[in-house]
Amino acid sequence: MTWQEAVFALSLAEDKIEPEAVENMRSWPGHRGLWQASAPRAPPDVDGLVLDLDAAYSDSSLVSPDQADESQELTDVDIDTFLASF
Repeated sequence: MTWQEAVFALSLAEDKIEPEAVENMRSWPGHRGLWQASAPRAPPDVDGLVLDLDAAYSDSSLVSPDQADESQELTDVDIDTFLASF
């Protein structure tokens, strides 16, 4: 017995649901086995992903990834100054 059928049986036994409602719910695709969970997948291969992204979004080369591009460093800016720059 599936967990759904167990819930239906308990709900029917305790008069918490009408038999017509159970039959209606049994007609839903999920109760006919159409919505099956997919098999688990392996995580993506991420070797070198960070370096690839850095190269794609930066003018710097992969030759010296440890040198930070000054334009990408974080700077605290007052909110009024920030909004005025638009």
